[in-house]
Amino acid sequence: MPRKPASSNAEGAPSDLVYAATDASRRGSSAVAMFQLFSVPLLVGLVLSQISTPTVALVGMIAAAAGGVWWWRRAPHAGGVVLRVEGGDLVVLSANEKHEKERIALADLDVVLDTKVIQRVQEGGSAIPAMRFIDATVGPELDTQRIVVVGRGKHTKRFPLTDAYVAHMDSVEWFGKIRVFLRKNGWTPGDERAPESVPESE
Repeated sequence: MPRKPASSNAEGAPSDLVYAATDASRRGSSAVAMFQLFSVPLLVGLVLSQISTPTVALVGMIAAAAGGVWWWRRAPHAGGVVLRVEGGDLVVLSANEKHEKERIALADLDVVLDTKVIQRVQEGGSAIPAMRFIDATVGPELDTQRIVVVGRGKHTKRFPLTDAYVAHMDSVEWFGKIRVFLRKNGWTPGDERAPESVPESE
């Protein structure tokens, strides 16, 4: 079934935004890649050759290599959702738009960054890939982040758009895109809203 075109709100603002989180840094170092794509299939072939026939060992090596390539290609994808503005609410849908994950009124909505500090493994300086993997060290602390929509109504609720934390550069870029999308649909950030009036006590 062909997908329906995204509808628009007032003044032509698009009502849907597809958030496809990616993190190129999740690929890891070239030494780690070399180990996964070459060393693992060789190890699998060696083990199978000891317990089975050379043909089985060869098939096992090919399967292990194919699995490594598949993992390597999918590694940068950190998840995704569809953001939809509908009737004054932000609706967070699954990537296939079949499941509603969260619904928050725009008037109560904030968008924030959730930060987690990590230390990535850095490869060594050897010209030999295998030695770079062996000589790997722990790098400096880095900030990784994920985008969280927050409802500030009667009961505060926080909903991360992805479970994974991604690189600071990627998360900040999407953070800006989401805020622009919401502003076009009438949203005002919490720090720009007029304070609610408090009735005077008698």
